Amino acid sequence: MVNSSADVTKIFIYRDKIKKEIIGYFAVHRFEKFINDKPLVIFRAEAGLVLEYRHKNADISFWLKEAIKYKALHPGKEIYYLVSPVNPSVYARLAKYIYKVYPKYNSVIPSEVEKLMMCLADEFGLEMVDENNPLIRKVGWITQATDEEKAFWQSSKNSHLRFYINSNPDFDKGNGLLTLVPLTPLNLFISFFSFIIFYTLKKKIRYNLHRLLATA
Repeated sequence: MVNSSADVTKIFIYRDKIKKEIIGYFAVHRFEKFINDKPLVIFRAEAGLVLEYRHKNADISFWLKEAIKYKALHPGKEIYYLVSPVNPSVYARLAKYIYKVYPKYNSVIPSEVEKLMMCLADEFGLEMVDENNPLIRKVGWITQATDEEKAFWQSSKNSHLRFYINSNPDFDKGNGLLTLVPLTPLNLFISFFSFIIFYTLKKKIRYNLHRLLATA
């Protein structure tokens, strides 16, 4: 992670709000590549949180802010975010909050996008696991999930989780689902504001609920 071959790497450290102990990290890598004789900028990322701090969605905002900042400074560049999550919840959050992401349960991958995904997977050395499903790639590391998390993923009716589980049933063996996000102005704008609006409303609801309970 620290000795990445990326042109630029930024690492965000998560700390407990009370004890200030390190509870996780999020590393964002930026690569400048030539794919099919065309210059592309590829963002990649690695993240890890201790079990009790997962499902907080904090990891989404960091890479998204970095991507928006870079796109604002380089509007003419073609930029993508490439990830191969081995954790079903990571993919589900990405698919839920990002306006346009490939693959997704309710959309078809355009042929030119699929070709680009295959080229990028090969470029970054992500080995294909199954020729019948070229989106499944060998990542190597495995999510340390509790039995409760595994049971939740397997039984969830969430459309994004169901799509991930059906597409990549052997995720617990270190296989990831190749996922691509085009970092276009429209995609970033809609994704960022839908994310912000959702959490603003969530905080207000939580605040009002706490006040109601305190009054009761």
